[in-house]
Amino acid sequence: MKARVQRSLTLKSMIAFFAITLFSFALFLAIQFSYLLEQRKNDYLNQLSNAVVQIQKPLTHSLLSSDLKEVKNLLVSLKTSGIMGKAIVTVDDTTVMSLDFATPKPIPDWAVKLVGIPVDMTIPLYAYGNTSLLVKPQGYLTLQVDSNRVYRFAVNTLALMITTYLLLVLIMAIAMTWCVSRMIVRPLRKIALDIQDTNRTDDIQVSDYHRDDELGLLAKNYNRQEKNKIRIKP
Repeated sequence: MKARVQRSLTLKSMIAFFAITLFSFALFLAIQFSYLLEQRKNDYLNQLSNAVVQIQKPLTHSLLSSDLKEVKNLLVSLKTSGIMGKAIVTVDDTTVMSLDFATPKPIPDWAVKLVGIPVDMTIPLYAYGNTSLLVKPQGYLTLQVDSNRVYRFAVNTLALMITTYLLLVLIMAIAMTWCVSRMIVRPLRKIALDIQDTNRTDDIQVSDYHRDDELGLLAKNYNRQEKNKIRIKP
């Protein structure tokens, strides 16, 4: 009775290639996702930094004159950037004004830790534009990027990357498995079936492509052993 293959080498190789390729792409995905996320967060902060330059001096003068209405108007003008989430003005560790520019929405805790929310920056406000380290700032302006915008970008980017890379992993696994099947599994299966044939009298043959590799060596050694058995027989 001929033995039958219980677990195909093709299936084993496909699973192995898929696992290795998936791990490699997962590592690459994590690195690229972190890079894209940090780049986008830096872009947001640069936009806020460029926007606040125009109001920095007027805002400091308004604080000096205690004109809170003008302070609010200046902060509201930052809303035109489209990415503003929150603005906080503090003087001597006391919050003078806090404005929310975006409707807060619940964000999962895992996303807060993974994405690094909130994304904010703090700008010192010096009187008369004096930025000397010896001079105490008149106050501080803390700008926060809209957390919902950052969260949506992270989720959409991650979903797109996972879908794309999973498709690439599947395509690569199938392609590599097909190559292994054509080059190794099929010839090896043919040799195994030929060896199982007890009525076989001729030598095991392999294609010219495998004559100088391990499969060719296996066939030659088997043929040699069979010939030696015939010679030894009385």
